[in-house]
Amino acid sequence: MPHFRASSFGGLDAEAEAALDGATTHRILGPNEFIYLQDDDATNLYFVRSGHVRLSYLLEDGSPILFGVLPAGQSFGELGIFEDGQHADMATSIGTSSVYCIPAATFRSLRARFPALGEALARTIAHRYRSYILLTRILGLKTLQARLSQCLLRVADGLGDRVDTMGRQVLQVGAFVTQSDLGLMARGARGNVNRALKAWEKEGWIAIRDRNILILDRDSLEAIAIDDGLA
Repeated sequence: MPHFRASSFGGLDAEAEAALDGATTHRILGPNEFIYLQDDDATNLYFVRSGHVRLSYLLEDGSPILFGVLPAGQSFGELGIFEDGQHADMATSIGTSSVYCIPAATFRSLRARFPALGEALARTIAHRYRSYILLTRILGLKTLQARLSQCLLRVADGLGDRVDTMGRQVLQVGAFVTQSDLGLMARGARGNVNRALKAWEKEGWIAIRDRNILILDRDSLEAIAIDDGLA
């Protein structure tokens, strides 16, 4: 199955799908390897082939904000390709991973031949923009517990990984997403993140198994942010 069907590029007709698939090369990445840096020229559109990719952004003071963890099949680097400009974020591998690369010029040529590719690119950018707005609202919450609960759910939803526990399926955030990662996303120190997670585990809202975080009581986690003022 073509590697991009899990993304907004799924649903292409057979000819466009074959053309996109034929334009890809792939790159193997070691742990924490940079794929591109913020403000680099956008030379490729990327899809996660295996493993996971972090998307983050450096603020003016140099502090990083982690805003996305992408599983296999998801695309990234779209905004720079759309604008024919530079990347507005930076992308790094998590563990040993691999990505598919499509040169920007090649993608633009294909987009001229297959308008559905342009529509898929626009959908992806719109989805990511909506996601960034949500993260901005989350970062405006007053307490770390509220920010962390929303970031944890946001990551879990984005990964879409489910496991069976206690006779039901629940979302899981894999061990490759560290407590430091969650701290970078929620603007909190790792030690404070660890204390919050342990408190939620004691309440029965989450379970931690082999460093994987299972979401057991989504409503209680959502309520933290509601009480903090997130509509």
